Amino acid sequence: MKILHTADWHIGQLFHEYDRSYEHKHFLDWLVQTLQDEQVDVLFISGDVFDLSNPSAASIRLFYTFLNRVIRVNPNLQIIIIAGNQDSASRLESPKPLLESSNIHIVGLVEKDENGAIDYSKLITPLKGKDGNVEAWCLAVPFLRMGDYPVIPDSDNPYSEGVATFYKEAYAYALAKKQPGQAIIAMGIMIRCLEIQRMQWVF
Repeated sequence: MKILHTADWHIGQLFHEYDRSYEHKHFLDWLVQTLQDEQVDVLFISGDVFDLSNPSAASIRLFYTFLNRVIRVNPNLQIIIIAGNQDSASRLESPKPLLESSNIHIVGLVEKDENGAIDYSKLITPLKGKDGNVEAWCLAVPFLRMGDYPVIPDSDNPYSEGVATFYKEAYAYALAKKQPGQAIIAMGIMIRCLEIQRMQWVF
């Protein structure tokens, strides 16, 4: 299984008032060609697809035009997208039901059940090989905001400990799904001090 991981596109960004749409278009053209040439099976996009939580119509069109093109030239490609701290999680997820029919999975929100328990099943996606069999499970964790992760009573660092607990529980859920010979790939975003880290692990 061939995997390509990318992040931080920031579509719609202005660099010192310079519109970078031309650069973004050429990057996406290159990415479509690379995914086709290398016959990539899975594309991971780890957040900050857009530069603003309320992107322009032109930025949204550029993104969805890319998705449409890449699936047409590589119909078996699986795409997993998580929301970053710059993205609007709900906006990014809004076309989710339509895109899932094209093997495009977007995780922006952390869903909970009626009792307030985190629904980790919404963060797990099976990754299938060319023969249609599951070769790995993707644990896709979006940028975690307050209220997304468990509250640790009397914690000296509620964010770090809450996020650590979230990942521990999510991994345990994924591990229960894993069969012999299958891998677990975890992708996520967290902030440590003022540094944003985009992470990907394979277990």
